[in-house]
Amino acid sequence: MNILNIGITYHDSKGLETISSAFEDILLDEICAKTIYDTCGEEAIDQALSDWEDGTTDAILVVPAENDRKLNPAGLRGLDMIVWGDLRMAFAKEDESFEEQMELLQQSLVREFDIDHPRIVPNLDTENYRIYDAVMVSDREQGLRDFLELTQGNGVAYTTGRELVCTSPFSAGSFRESIYVAKDILRARSRYDKARQNPLPKLFVDRKEETRKRQ
Repeated sequence: MNILNIGITYHDSKGLETISSAFEDILLDEICAKTIYDTCGEEAIDQALSDWEDGTTDAILVVPAENDRKLNPAGLRGLDMIVWGDLRMAFAKEDESFEEQMELLQQSLVREFDIDHPRIVPNLDTENYRIYDAVMVSDREQGLRDFLELTQGNGVAYTTGRELVCTSPFSAGSFRESIYVAKDILRARSRYDKARQNPLPKLFVDRKEETRKRQ
């Protein structure tokens, strides 16, 4: 995938300003073909989802209303995450199995973030967060506060557990990163899936097994 074809939605005029400002960077056009929807809010998200289902776009980016820091502005089912660089935080839902959500996070880290044998912890250690791969927290509000304090208000929301890749910036400064995160996830998925389409043939034959076959 060379150029990401992304459907971009926004909720207010501030969001449109963020989009326009970001694409003043000519380099961004080299990695992202964009569809910016004329309508706002839920109607735009519905259009973006329809285009993705039709194969018109590869991913969706939702710019939330100003000061509206939702983890899942598109209302998708799945495990909500926020990422910034090597810092990844997932938010467990109380009404769902913690073990299943943990398994989903592990699968995401392997398939979507190229991390083998991911290390996950239950709390954010702001001094030593680089020694693990992700955090799974149960207290959403506290976890989000800790994350944004560490990243100075930056972050990219992403909901894993579905084929649709939908990202959302937590600040104007996170907009470009929302595109990069979407592209990186799609590339990682492609590499992961292709590597498992045609597994290598068995290179070594168990001699005892081969002997039994000859008898």
